[in-house]
Amino acid sequence: MYLYALALVLLIVVYPWLGGTPRMFAFSAVALASVPAGLIGLRRAESTERAPWRLLLMALISLNAGNAAWYWYVRTRHVLSADGTIATVFSTLGFVFLLAAATALIVRRGREDAGGLTDAAIVAMASAGLLWDMLILPHMQAVHVRTVTQVSICVVVFMLSGVLGALARLLHTARRFIPALWLLVVALATSLTGNVAIAVLADPTGARPLWTDQAFMGAYGALALFGIELSANELLRPAPAAADGLSTGRLVFLGAALAAVPIAGGGRQLLGRPVDGVLLTIGALTLTPLVMTRIGGLYAQRARAERALLYQATHDALTGLPNRREFTTRLIREAHAGRQLVILFCDLDGFKEINDRFGHAAGDRVLVEVADRLRRCMRSSDEPCRYGGDEFLVLCADASPDTAVDLCDRIVLALEPFIQVDGEPIVVSASIGAVTGTGADDPQELIRRADEAMYAAKQERHKRVG
Repeated sequence: MYLYALALVLLIVVYPWLGGTPRMFAFSAVALASVPAGLIGLRRAESTERAPWRLLLMALISLNAGNAAWYWYVRTRHVLSADGTIATVFSTLGFVFLLAAATALIVRRGREDAGGLTDAAIVAMASAGLLWDMLILPHMQAVHVRTVTQVSICVVVFMLSGVLGALARLLHTARRFIPALWLLVVALATSLTGNVAIAVLADPTGARPLWTDQAFMGAYGALALFGIELSANELLRPAPAAADGLSTGRLVFLGAALAAVPIAGGGRQLLGRPVDGVLLTIGALTLTPLVMTRIGGLYAQRARAERALLYQATHDALTGLPNRREFTTRLIREAHAGRQLVILFCDLDGFKEINDRFGHAAGDRVLVEVADRLRRCMRSSDEPCRYGGDEFLVLCADASPDTAVDLCDRIVLALEPFIQVDGEPIVVSASIGAVTGTGADDPQELIRRADEAMYAAKQERHKRVG
């Protein structure tokens, strides 16, 4: 790889001192070198991770086709510019595929940092808007560049800047040096530099400094090295989650970025210059979806956090059953609805001995298994909960005393099979107390009565055993 890189650098360095035909061959050699490198990367990737590589390969083929068409057009027409020909079509298509490939890598690598990537892209694209309005557009208007070409370059500059901003975020959050990530950044940065230089420095005839060709050669060389770099496939795997918080400073920065494009348009109007419709249109079409995506992501993140907090507040962390607080809330709701209620109070027999003999971790596994069996033996309308320790409550709405007897039998049958604890079969049973009530009864009083009924059942059980 080092000899390969050295050869590419050598061709880029000597490029200005070569003649016309050797110069064309040097540029083509560096550009074409990226295609087999892309094929190597494609073949090395796993079958499920080849989409970004296919896009990259399509980009390299399109860009090289554009180069070939440009050379053919310039040599046959003896002009310096090939704008508006099939070369422009191939080049534009190549940039679209290149940006799609880079975006696919960013989405895969940074899926745990979507907010940070979006913020970075917004800031980078807003900066590109200022660069366009203050530097690129005035020159293009001065040399009477066609509107179609202005739009094409504006889109390329905007999109390249946004992708570079996201890549910069990946570099910032990376916990170690990843050569492939840096090569991709170099490729897109040099490509952006070349496009901006062409727009700013080109004269009406299409002539441009030779170093702009060197910038594009650097982009091709970086993509060629990216294709054969082993760490490239690492970018297809998600990076560790990065901190994503909208601090006051960050909000102010984002607000300034969003306001940059419309302020630039308003500034032109105040100075008596025509408003740049291209900038305003492209800015609205690119920044607005990103902002809406960011807002939607924040809303979804907050909704998930609220659901998680609500679940933690209302459910038992070990068994996943509703906890005492949630059971009381549901009991009060059903009582106020005037429904006929049955409450079962279940207390496991001999659970302390299981904890003492096998340890609390084994006891926790027993509780989880008991909770699962309770779920499976209940009716769909019944609501079991963990009241605390080895105590479980079941709330049955629209139930009769006969229903209570049936549910007690179901629970007894559900607990009969052995539970394996450290390879030893353990029998778990429960003492069950049942009470009925209506909306006229106090909910806490119903629970107390169920507890007393369970205690009486346990005492009777002990008498029978004795």
